[in-house]
Parts: sequence; structure tokens; C-alpha cells
Amino acid sequence: MADEENHPPSSTLDLEVNLPGLFRPEFSVDNRQEADKIAYSSDFSLISCPEEAVYGDEDKDAPITKIRDARPHQDSPLTEDDAASFFHKKGFCLFPQNTKVKRWNEDYLKGMVFGSDITKVYSPELESIIRNYLLPEYHVISVDCPPAVLRRGPSSRNNFYGTGVHQDYGLSLEDYKNNLKAYDFSGQAAKEVQKKFDSDQVCGVMVINFWRPIGGYTKENPLRSKPLAVCDPAFVANGDTVHTALDAKSIGGLKGKQTDQMALKYSPQQQWYYYPNMTDDEVLVFKQFEVWKDDSMDKREALPVRGVFHTAFVDPNTPEGSPPRQSTECRVQVFIGKRKEEDAAEEKWTPPAPLWPKDGSEWGILALDMGSIGMIFAVVWSECPAIPSYLAFVYSFAIVGMLAGLIKFQYSLGREGNTKRYPCAQSISSILGMTQVALGIWGMTLVFPNVAYLGNPSPDTCEFGPMLAMFIPSVIIAIVAVVVSGYVVHACVAGAKKE
Repeated sequence: MADEENHPPSSTLDLEVNLPGLFRPEFSVDNRQEADKIAYSSDFSLISCPEEAVYGDEDKDAPITKIRDARPHQDSPLTEDDAASFFHKKGFCLFPQNTKVKRWNEDYLKGMVFGSDITKVYSPELESIIRNYLLPEYHVISVDCPPAVLRRGPSSRNNFYGTGVHQDYGLSLEDYKNNLKAYDFSGQAAKEVQKKFDSDQVCGVMVINFWRPIGGYTKENPLRSKPLAVCDPAFVANGDTVHTALDAKSIGGLKGKQTDQMALKYSPQQQWYYYPNMTDDEVLVFKQFEVWKDDSMDKREALPVRGVFHTAFVDPNTPEGSPPRQSTECRVQVFIGKRKEEDAAEEKWTPPAPLWPKDGSEWGILALDMGSIGMIFAVVWSECPAIPSYLAFVYSFAIVGMLAGLIKFQYSLGREGNTKRYPCAQSISSILGMTQVALGIWGMTLVFPNVAYLGNPSPDTCEFGPMLAMFIPSVIIAIVAVVVSGYVVHACVAGAKKE
């Protein structure tokens, strides 16, 4: 291993370039304090420290960095298992993956509300890679894939490239949460991360970036413009990192907030790599953040560097006239549990089943949801003149219930993960459920004052069928209301005691 690192295999595609954004080795800053973060603007130009702290393109003393062709370091031909082995060793790898995504959604709100190819197709593809190849030896507690990707290149929302050596999420859990707070006005994302991290099941959290070209690149016509360089974190000392920040508002975040990132001081010990001639069927996978519960959380300067520093750069071998790079990146948050037993590590995770065919339990739940149709039959040939609005209640309650049941059945919302893959269906189902509760409360006001008609039905007041059709759903909703109220009271009392 050591010999391999000291004498890595050479390639005719190894490069020597001036990497953008490297700080000078003599630059000194205290990495521990929030107030000492070095501020950048959105184009990576320095705001809060002298420009001469960073090597410029024209500086004669700017170091020339060797960027190794990483392909010879991974076995050829490229396989999933070899890529995963390299990921464990380096923190990055090139993974063969022929995605079925057709539309690379950039709109997070649209993806959250209506779903997209990212939620329905890409998310399970990436989860399979994570569970079966990258982290098969661990119990993976949760995989949180965003509903949209970050695109780069012409016609995208981010028509610029991350040109400047950086690491996006810092070193500590607090660094990571500060990044989330810079974009989330509610603060719930950071609280949810802390809550999950504090869970007894969780041992650590990792953010994995899946970076890939999407410009129709093939072996005959590969990506040649602005590739991504990555640095082996094993060769980055904590003392060479520089605590930095971006103005969140300038990159779509909140006014007055800063991100929590890192830049890098130059060191000849650092080992840089890139993957030349990437195609659409390859994805560059690298760790952006990693922290474990047994890390020394109180000393930021003592934390190991696990996130991969990276930058876009100008490849001197790029043919003149090459089209601008078209690429995407998807940053996936993974909460990791304990190591598996050896025999359990061989079990493969399978992607979610397609919506059809349905299993027996789904048919059974649909049958129960469609039971509301019995309410309609109960009132068709009966009368209830004492309660004039009984037909409006029965028809509306039954129809809303059946619609909610059909949506849950069609989109298999009872299956794990489908509420995220089909957020629009889940939202509509939730709205219909709340509507049914409201209708049930209306039913209680109709039924409970007239419950005596159940024991003494009559065509002149209310026959048994309509009364029963109103009574059953009203009682069910009343029970639900009592249970929910009890839970709310219990939560408030528990919160007050905790405070």
C-alpha cells in the first residue's frame, strides 16, 4: 500500500497544472472559531482576507500540481466491486452506471411537490449503489436523496463551474448543520439531522456526491472540457485546511447567512487525481462529508479530514472548440449504523418494486377503503327526514374516503420510500384524509344529538340504514380525535417536564 502510494502508476494522461484557489502554505488562520472564517463571494473571489493569500494565475511562484489519471488505479475493465474497493481506500471512485433518468430536474420545489425522475428513478438507483456496493458492511439507517440535482453548463440554472479548490461541508457536525441553516429559513433540516444523529441506531453520517456528465458523452465523444480534480483526503493535514464561507444569498440561500466550507493550503504531499474522458454511463462518486459519534467533537482542529477537496480545472489537452461541460451532481445524505455480521453483509438490497402488480395486503387495504360504498347503499332506499343534510354528509364522506384509498393504492403509498417518490400523490392523500376528519366532525354534530333514532328507527324520523351509515364513521373519527388529542397533551406535558 505505502509503496503504491509513493510510486503510483503513471499514465500518458497525467497532467501538471496550476490549480485555482490554493492558499499559500505560510498563510495562517485559526480554524476553530466561527468568526475566523474566510469569506468568499459566489465567484470564489476573496472578501475578508488579502488576495495575495491565494496563488493567482499570473503569480510566478504559483506551484505546479501533478494531477494523476485515476483510471490506472482502478482495475480495468471498470466494475462495481472494484470501484467500491477504491472508494473505501481513497474516498472517491469512478462507478459504472447506466442511469434511466431522462429529465434532470433542477427545481427542488417542483420535485418536492410533484416528484420527478430524480425522486422516482435516480434516488433508488443511487440507494442501490450505496447499500450494495459502497457501504454493504454497514446497517444503513436512511438514505436521503434530494428531489433535484445541481446542474452545471449552458441552459442550466448554474451556468458556471466550481473553479477553486474547496470542500463544501466543513469538518464537524456543527459545520454541516450551519450549511443547512444557510438555506432553510425554518431551521428544521438542521434539527432533523441532529435528531437522527442522536438516535441510538446511528453511529455516523456521510454525504456522498454523485457527479456525472450528461451531455450525450460517449467513448467516441467523451467529456473533454473542465473535468473535476479530486484530492485524496489521506494526504490532507488538518493544519492545511482553511475555514471558509460563502455568502448564502449570492448562491440562492438566506440573506445574512454564511455557509461553512473549507479551502486548502498548498502542500507538495497532496495527491490529486482526475478521470479523463468520462462518458454519460460513468459517475464520479466522492465523500463530501463524514463524521462519527466517536470523533472528538469538541476539538475541530483534531478532526480527521475525510471530505474530498475538489475543483473544476482547465485541462491543457482539451481540443480547441470543445463544447462547454454539461454535468450534474446529486448530494446524498446517509445515516450509518453498526457494522453487520459477516453473513448479513452478503444480503443485497433491492430497489423498490414497481407500482404493479400489487401484493395481497394492498388489495386488502383497498377493499377496506372501498367499504365506504356501503354507506351509499345504506341511504339509497331509506329515508331520514329528521336530518335533512344526511345525504350530503354520507355522499361526501364516502367519496372522499374512496378517492383517498384509490390514490394510496395506485401509488402504493404504504410501501417504504414511496411517499418521497410520489410527493404530489402523498400530499393529495393527506389533504383528503384531513377533509375526511373535518367531515367526520360534521357527522358527529348530526348524529350524536339524534343517536336515539338508532333504537327507534322510523320512516317519519330516520330509518336504521341512514342512521347507521352516519353513526359508524362519526364514531371512528371521534375515536381518532380523542387519540390525537391525548397524544398532543402527552407531548406538551413531556416537553414541559424536559424544560
